[in-house]
Amino acid sequence: MTQTGIACFLAICRYKTITRAAEMLYITQSSLSMRLKNLETELGGTLFYRRKGSREMILTAAGKEFYELAVQYTALEEEMKRVCKKQPKAFRIAFFNSLGTYLLPQVFELFLQAHPQLHLELQDMDLGAAEKSLQNGATDLCFTAGKTTDEHLLQKPVFREPMVLLCGKAMNLKAPVTADQLPANREICVDWCSSFSHWHKEVFPRANPQITISIMTHLQQFLDSGTSWSIVPVSVAEGLLKTGNLQVVETAFPLPFREISILTSPELPTPTVDSFCDCLREILTTHSKIESLL
Repeated sequence: MTQTGIACFLAICRYKTITRAAEMLYITQSSLSMRLKNLETELGGTLFYRRKGSREMILTAAGKEFYELAVQYTALEEEMKRVCKKQPKAFRIAFFNSLGTYLLPQVFELFLQAHPQLHLELQDMDLGAAEKSLQNGATDLCFTAGKTTDEHLLQKPVFREPMVLLCGKAMNLKAPVTADQLPANREICVDWCSSFSHWHKEVFPRANPQITISIMTHLQQFLDSGTSWSIVPVSVAEGLLKTGNLQVVETAFPLPFREISILTSPELPTPTVDSFCDCLREILTTHSKIESLL
């Protein structure tokens, strides 16, 4: 029995078909099928079966039992490598720019205080890239404001926050401000999530943003000019207001919410993820306007 054979077995468990597993392993389907056959021959039993007319690989009773042992074996192998290399165990978190700039740093700090033995690896990436990274085992936890289409990943809502109108003090807007009173050519637009984009098109059908950005340092830079405005999540507003040049203005029209979820692989041991969520929950209690869904 080889490590390669076990890795191939686990890949088939994750991706459900020989075709998909072979693609992710960068080998041919025939090579993967042969490795699975060799493993089953060595074990003296069948690990998968297919329903008639389906390509999906389904674990047999023996396959389910072997799967549990294979996961434990892989985890033990990784621990053994870390001991030899004297490297701390890594916990890898993917997120998008706005969340990683204004809210998550507080959670990271609290989490590392509770787990000084861990190495925290922070990855700035969008949902599509994060999904692939989770599938390949290069990421352990991902934050997203979207909804995954990957049925092999677990998605769990963690918090919900309102949006606010943020602008430079020099604009002298009188609350409550209407949508028509906001100069279309002075908007700094950020595509926070798909639901926000839909809302934005309905409320500002003739929108003509001055600039569209995705990096928070750019948002601060342009808003600090004093004559621009933007609709932002409250966690972002709290961070930007520290400069003293900006203000939140009440609107006469309803503003949307942004809901944040986490994505994980079903194969990831839950204690570390649960501990991180505990730290997130604790930080959320310090933000009265953010609703925890944990």
